[in-house]
Amino acid sequence: MTCSPNEHCVVDSEKLLSPSFRWRSKFSPTGTPLNFDLNRNNGKNYSYRSSAILLTSSMLLVSTTVAATVDITIDNEWAYGTEAKQTQKFETTIKPEIEIDLGPNARLTAIGRVRSDAEDHIDTDNDTDIELREFYVETTIGRSFLTLGKQQIVWGKADGLKVLDVVNPQEWREFILDDFDESRIPLWTVNAEIPINDVTLQLLWIPDQTYHKFAQQGDQYQFTSPQLVPQIPTGVDVIFAAEERPNDTLQDADWGARLSTFWNGWDLTFNYLYHYDDRPVRYRQLNMTKNGLVATITPRYERSHLIGATFSNAFGDFTLRGEMGYVLDRYINTNLISDKDGVVKTNELSYVIGLDWFGFSDTLLSIQIFQSRLDDDVPGMIRNDRETTITSLIRHDFMNETLSTELLWIHNTDLDDGVARPKVTYQISDETTASVGADIFYGDQAGLFGQFKNSDRMITSIEIAF
Repeated sequence: MTCSPNEHCVVDSEKLLSPSFRWRSKFSPTGTPLNFDLNRNNGKNYSYRSSAILLTSSMLLVSTTVAATVDITIDNEWAYGTEAKQTQKFETTIKPEIEIDLGPNARLTAIGRVRSDAEDHIDTDNDTDIELREFYVETTIGRSFLTLGKQQIVWGKADGLKVLDVVNPQEWREFILDDFDESRIPLWTVNAEIPINDVTLQLLWIPDQTYHKFAQQGDQYQFTSPQLVPQIPTGVDVIFAAEERPNDTLQDADWGARLSTFWNGWDLTFNYLYHYDDRPVRYRQLNMTKNGLVATITPRYERSHLIGATFSNAFGDFTLRGEMGYVLDRYINTNLISDKDGVVKTNELSYVIGLDWFGFSDTLLSIQIFQSRLDDDVPGMIRNDRETTITSLIRHDFMNETLSTELLWIHNTDLDDGVARPKVTYQISDETTASVGADIFYGDQAGLFGQFKNSDRMITSIEIAF
């Protein structure tokens, strides 16, 4: 991934290393496709191969007719569920990326993705999907930098969890286990970065009504925790109404602004985002019928204001960093039957403080403290008015950084649950990287992480890029 001085990031598929099992190429030196369990499901694999060939061939065709560069990454990830004692997924992802120079001051980038899983445990409704992940034009107007099109906007400096990195919605098909670069859902956006003396002003206009994509009923990482899902009392029938989504492209557009600067050794940003929260609010209506009490649940998206800031500075072997966000109009569900709509409206302060230490050779030690506080503590709310999470990361490189080991640990102190993620990565060559790791959940199944304690898994992966 490469970034402009103003932190606008563009994925570089040749350098992108994810914790997934990535396989660069599925073709032999003669160009004949290699067989990878084609007898398992001929229809599924034929659809996958046809989609992959169509997308990749189209991008290669464009590259032969204009001045362009094309990178292709083929990723495979195999995950074995240690609790279920079965393969959780065997997933292949093809990511072609093309860059076309449109002139001395303009460049077009298009990134596609074809993803196919030979198993049906992660996402039971979608074995193969093909999508145009990103499609944007970058250009300059005077000293200003303009990006138009489908893209990712990355705010914030936290690892593992998010405070300000909420401009783009997220795909939750694997909870928080996937790389954020892969789980963010790119949006059609007008993104302008304007230098003003020693400050850079970023302006965003997002006329794209796309929101979080959650795991569905029967998926491996479907949310079940009462901290996230309102509970209906026994004996009450439930009717789920259609989701009410904003549908006016102009009127319902999101917009935001960020000021960034460097002052006395500090990298500082000040952020504002006026947007629809990507999590729908579950409004509840209770009605007494001849058969008893009936609850009608209507998911609806609500506007909110996010005001935030980030900071970072290096002090010798230490780097201190952090971010905070204050959300006006946060909607929290309540389980109280006496509440007329099952929703409490409040405000939320979230912040993270991180400290990184590079005191040992080829070693990083990092710790972060996240905390979220609601302004109101109303009885019956599905979450606590205060939540605290601690993360620790230890990484050590060997053999001139070709071999690395790391352990990421995320622990929620209020619910006493979390996840540990050990991983070993070996860079076989400039184009090929292999890794092996694990995702180990613990805690009560009512917790945010404990709900997935039966989804522990081992992962082996390889990436080949060309």
